[in-house]
Amino acid sequence: MKKTLPEQMIELMSDGAWHSTEELVEKISHRFSATMHILRKQGYKFDKRPLEGRQHEYRLVIESRAIA
Repeated sequence: MKKTLPEQMIELMSDGAWHSTEELVEKISHRFSATMHILRKQGYKFDKRPLEGRQHEYRLVIESRAIA
């Protein structure tokens, strides 16, 4: 069974590394930002940083939970 776009994005970005716009278009969809929007509504958080020109990089924010 094929994975949904949100599942694909979480799998790709779960490494916590920065991923370029170009990579996300290639591996997810040219509408990857719509997929991010869906995931944000589910509680996921993403960082965004600019590159040269109008390009950006994105990464999934992975929060650690300390045991008290």
